[in-house]
Amino acid sequence: MRLRALLFLLAASAAHGQAAPDSTLDAVTVTAAREALPTAEAPARVTVVDRAALDATASVSVADALQARAPVHVRRYGPSGLASVTIRGASSSQALVLVDGQRLTDPQLGQVDLSLLPTSLLEAVEVLSGPASGLYGSDAVGGVIHLRPPAASGTGARLTTEAGPWGERRASGLATVQAGRVRALVAAEAGATDDDYSFADRSRIDGRRVTRQGWDAGLASVYASASAGTEAGGAGLSVWAADAERGLGGDGVLGERQWDRRLRLGATAHRAAGAWRVEAVGAVQRASLRYANPFPAPADRPDAIDDTGRTTTAHLDLRAATERAGWTWTAALAAGLGRGDHPSLAEAAEDRFAGAAVSGQGRLGGVTLFPSLRLDAYAPAGQPRRLGVGPQLGANVALTDAVRLKASAARAFRMPTLNDRFWQPGGNPDLRPEAAWSADGGLVWSGRGAHAEAGVFATWARDQIVWSPTAGGFWAPDNVARTRSLGAEASARAVRAVRLGARDALVEAGAGGTLVDARDLDADRRLRYVPAWTLKAWSGLAVGAVRLDAGARLVGRRFTTASESQALPAHAVVDAQASVRRRLGGAVLTVALAAENLTGVQYEVVQSFPMPPRHARVRLTLQSL
Repeated sequence: MRLRALLFLLAASAAHGQAAPDSTLDAVTVTAAREALPTAEAPARVTVVDRAALDATASVSVADALQARAPVHVRRYGPSGLASVTIRGASSSQALVLVDGQRLTDPQLGQVDLSLLPTSLLEAVEVLSGPASGLYGSDAVGGVIHLRPPAASGTGARLTTEAGPWGERRASGLATVQAGRVRALVAAEAGATDDDYSFADRSRIDGRRVTRQGWDAGLASVYASASAGTEAGGAGLSVWAADAERGLGGDGVLGERQWDRRLRLGATAHRAAGAWRVEAVGAVQRASLRYANPFPAPADRPDAIDDTGRTTTAHLDLRAATERAGWTWTAALAAGLGRGDHPSLAEAAEDRFAGAAVSGQGRLGGVTLFPSLRLDAYAPAGQPRRLGVGPQLGANVALTDAVRLKASAARAFRMPTLNDRFWQPGGNPDLRPEAAWSADGGLVWSGRGAHAEAGVFATWARDQIVWSPTAGGFWAPDNVARTRSLGAEASARAVRAVRLGARDALVEAGAGGTLVDARDLDADRRLRYVPAWTLKAWSGLAVGAVRLDAGARLVGRRFTTASESQALPAHAVVDAQASVRRRLGGAVLTVALAAENLTGVQYEVVQSFPMPPRHARVRLTLQSL
């Protein structure tokens, strides 16, 4: 698939427009306790990158949004390559990715490529920092990334087109319709890029500039939902389909290529029954990944690879919540399966699990407690049954009207993936689950259009699965590592209405930083590609129809070898955007110009994958009122 034209449809309701941010900062999370509550009142640190922030950062993918605003490190293999995330020094497979409350993580690979998830199909991205196996089971060792699709509300539409350098072109749209108790939504995006920018090749003695070749990419994705009902009862259906093709480098004639396809069906139902609210949430997903190297394969290359792997996942959650003596209690049952079928797996393999959990939220004196306990029984292919235990206790204390204390302690675990156990050659069917204990604490201050949060954390993990070279010339995984992450993090944001001459204006400023010492205790060395520090800062100014935004991210040195003998230097990247809004009859037209890497710094997030130089993109958005 090579998309050569701007496409698509209708887009967002008026609530999704690129308006100036509100002067309040009442972000709400549905991730930290599976119930909606303000982030300041949650038991752990939660960062919400909402629709306004997605627009202000000109984020195209979830990887872009997390890279700009979230307290994580995004590991990027170039702009069109794999993008994974590190939360508090944990590995990418230790970050659970959810969409609309259901896990998205691939059962074969154990992670999600965040560069393939477009932000145009989302209302917000939530990041829960810290373990959450007590709520979600396996994989949530470092934290949770929750993708929230837009909710159908009212009737409206939005269309966006975008163009940039190196053949970049993209279009997206969203339309919502509401008729009585029935609500429907359709969102779509399609885009492509050639990604053939030049860079100074540091491997050459003369440092000559060369052109990146074979990194073109195309993506088409659509999300649709429909629901009917009231608070007393109702049901909904959703479908998400995505198709992507991209080059992974080459010489202009031959190269590596990858094709990703995904179809996901979801269903929800809820009903109030006396003092109880009962909810059922389920999803089924079918995905395929084809990889070819070289492509097209010459006739004289019997070693050429062209393999397709297919995975199937299914999940069902049943939850019942009630209030008793000032406490909210939720009981849950869960079941699911993950199946992988690939030429390099020993055979088609299927893992199954069933879980039960109970969680609560209530006050004990002046403390709001969030206890939870989840037990998951796993029936992994080729292994004896295993039990995953996730106890968790969080607390939130209102010290004053403006200051709150957060603290939590938890145990988390991660089951080995199908690749870990069955990949040929090298798979190890005897791998044990990874396990970790974690504790954190912090202070939150909120008041008069400002919010600040600071805290410390510590995580100790054992039986971490590490792939290492063997004497047979191939790589194989084993439970070898004990790791420890110690760190501190802080963030602050303020939004204030001011007067600039005779005009009303809205000013926004924010910053966040993380210090982390993530270490392999067996070797007493820092973990690869985990920066010791990151700092992100941003600002915005809205005056009438004009809005200006700027952001900067600084990333510390990262070791690229386990021996700490080589490292990538620290880098700083600055982005900016200017937009103008104009009313056209019953619609609003927004014209935005986004400039990225303003200082033109040459940097790599992952070694040998240079990121783009200075460039600009233009975006047009037409939104109905």
